[in-house]
Amino acid sequence: MMKKILTLLLVVLALAVAGCDSGTALPGGGSSNPGTSASPGKAVEQPAPEKIKTVDFTVYRVPKNGNLKLLPEKVHYAIGNKTMAEGALEALVKTEPTSKTMQNLFPAGTVVKGVTVKDGIAYANFNQAFAKKGQGSYNENMMVNAIVATLTELPEIKKVQILVEGKKIATISGHLDLLDPLPRNKTML
Repeated sequence: MMKKILTLLLVVLALAVAGCDSGTALPGGGSSNPGTSASPGKAVEQPAPEKIKTVDFTVYRVPKNGNLKLLPEKVHYAIGNKTMAEGALEALVKTEPTSKTMQNLFPAGTVVKGVTVKDGIAYANFNQAFAKKGQGSYNENMMVNAIVATLTELPEIKKVQILVEGKKIATISGHLDLLDPLPRNKTML
């Protein structure tokens, strides 16, 4: 009987001690209790969560059936602080098509390092994984034209220069000349 009373008293004591701080402990030693702050009597202001900017883009996808026509797809993509051109290109590279009739041909590990626009030309800079050899003429042609079609959806872009690690490349797999900026190929749309 004495053990039960002692156990009960310990539980009550533990609850009483725990109830002294009605706030929830947070990492870093803070408290979620708005009444606790460095200045007595004043509530701590919590910053509002930052909204991430999202934009709708038209990206151009590659059909799985081997057709030489790119397929437009609307993509809602979070760009944060990126430019519209960077956001559009990332939306093309990083997202998977919603339709099972389309595919993403970008090699695994492809990263958009940046896009700058000057005098109507978008300089699309990729990492080395983008220039993986052996992609075949269809894949190279469709992937490059998907980039150009997607970026030229933006009114300020008329041509696209593809860069790898900040430098021009002659070709990816020997099928397309990439040394000069490429205009939109309307026959593929």
